[in-house]
Amino acid sequence: MRVQTLGAGTPDLAVVACLHGNERCGKTAVERVLAEKPSFSRAVRFVLANEEAIAENVRFIDEDLNRAFPGDPNGKTHESRLAAELLPELDGCGVLDLHSTESQPEPFALVTRLNDRTKRLARATGVGRVVDISYLAGGLIDYVDGVAVECGYRGSERAERNAERVLRNFLGEMDALDTLSDAGSPELYRVFDAVEGANYEFVGENFVRVADGEVFARREDDRANELRADRPFYPVLMSTDGYDEMVGFRAERVGKLSE
Repeated sequence: MRVQTLGAGTPDLAVVACLHGNERCGKTAVERVLAEKPSFSRAVRFVLANEEAIAENVRFIDEDLNRAFPGDPNGKTHESRLAAELLPELDGCGVLDLHSTESQPEPFALVTRLNDRTKRLARATGVGRVVDISYLAGGLIDYVDGVAVECGYRGSERAERNAERVLRNFLGEMDALDTLSDAGSPELYRVFDAVEGANYEFVGENFVRVADGEVFARREDDRANELRADRPFYPVLMSTDGYDEMVGFRAERVGKLSE
């Protein structure tokens, strides 16, 4: 793990990249911003999390770091020990956690602790959609006041550009950099269910409403193996190849985050 703090004082703002070693868009975004040697108006801590997984270009070494928290300093896995080392570095900080995905090209934010602080952090990213994913416990943002942003397709240049745009906007809106930025007014969605199953092709579109009775996933055009909605919902993090035993999540649209 590499930790760098820039700006005067004790940081209460942090940026985390590469909880997953093959999701490098956050690392690229941080490197591009810091290469300009900007002058920070407040202290910000930058964390490059799983350096071993980055070096191997894999998601993790022993287990998913984003499911290893709070970790154990004497744990049996690399990620368990790393999780225990990482959390104290983020103590008291509002956190931006940068990721990429297999589900869609445009960035969106995830929160689990929905409070005034995380709402401000989410708006500061400038994204148009925020998902309350407290249905799924165990990630880093369960343990800190933070927002995770899925920046786009894993390994794509677009995800790198999106991550950089999100990072710059976040630092500007959180008064860490003197830069043009715009606080978003995002839509809020809330996950209420996970869709289990292997080898399904997702035939819908994330954040596009699926009507009651509509087919949203199938296996090799086999009608006997179609998944149909038993109630209207909005797909979130659904994809054909993103998970081994799951298609993704079902969510409801709540309204504006500000409401």
